Amino acid sequence: MSKSRARSPEAKDKQIQRIITEARELFYEVGTTGFSMRALAKRLDMSQSNLYNYYSSKRMLWFEIMRQDFTELRNQIQPIVLNHKGTSVELLEKLTDFYFDFAESNYRRYKLMFVLPPPPAEGQRSEDEKFIPQKTLKLLNWIESALSQGLSKDIDSNKLSLYLWSVIHGTVLLTNTILFDPDYSVSNFGSKTEFKNFVKEQLKKQISQLIID
Repeated sequence: MSKSRARSPEAKDKQIQRIITEARELFYEVGTTGFSMRALAKRLDMSQSNLYNYYSSKRMLWFEIMRQDFTELRNQIQPIVLNHKGTSVELLEKLTDFYFDFAESNYRRYKLMFVLPPPPAEGQRSEDEKFIPQKTLKLLNWIESALSQGLSKDIDSNKLSLYLWSVIHGTVLLTNTILFDPDYSVSNFGSKTEFKNFVKEQLKKQISQLIID
């Protein structure tokens, strides 16, 4: 591959997406602390100085990956919320199913989005700091939307959405440990699906008790 910088807008966009794709894979493999622009440049067969023409740091590259990934996640969740015709509990169940399926389909990507910290800032902190809470707050807003109809006014829907997400997120993390790996004798809690269904039923019972008839 030529080491010269892409010239045309089309070629530049293609190169940028290639950088992002390879960077995402490298983040998967070594995490945010083990990632280096030098290693990425070698993987792309381009000079490190040329790579810096596109992204000034691994932190900025990580934020661009997060922007793309959370935009895709938003585009998948929005239709579920907007097109739902049933009850709040039914919508919450749909969102929980989607979340579990999303995490199970590519757990490496899930960890990059929701578990791993961003690469540390170098020097003065920048505006990209605002992205860190916003990505999770947006997800909480979707959960809160599922609870907006019929919820008792005595309940803080914001805190409830955080509680629900913590249970769902915790379930994803727990079911991807040795406790649910059938290759280990310590695994005696059934399958991932069985436990996730158990969690869903418990959440439905809790939320149903908070809904005004």
